[in-house]
Amino acid sequence: MTLANRKALLHLTGRIRRVVDADDIYSLEAQGDETDVRLRGAHPLRDVRSLGEVLADLSPLGFVRIHRNHAVHPGRVREIRPDASGSGWEVRLEPPVNLVLPVSRRSLTRSTSPSSIPTSTGPSVMTRSASWRASRTGARSASPGSRLAAS
Repeated sequence: MTLANRKALLHLTGRIRRVVDADDIYSLEAQGDETDVRLRGAHPLRDVRSLGEVLADLSPLGFVRIHRNHAVHPGRVREIRPDASGSGWEVRLEPPVNLVLPVSRRSLTRSTSPSSIPTSTGPSVMTRSASWRASRTGARSASPGSRLAAS
């Protein structure tokens, strides 16, 4: 549940509720049917609701799902970069959290998502197309059959 002035209500274990400032939340990570809420501190808070339920409350505050298991506060993203394999993307969060989280292919091409995540490094890659990714990696075509023929 979102409250006035960018506050969020987290549902912790034992029927405990905690009000946190939405701008203090860096990321959300699914842990089965529960969600880890990563704040500035060293240990995440465990919300007893699923990622989808928590994100439904926080989406109006700008939170974006980047993977089936991860959502981020766009203002806490430091950079979006290719992953180590070169075939995908990842986001790095601001200090002191400094987490590196995967970005799903669906998040890259989803036309209904925000067209950009504001970062300090420039424009977003969240709306890149498959043809752009193919040209970036040197692939001849994005279709599976053409990759088999090329090898």
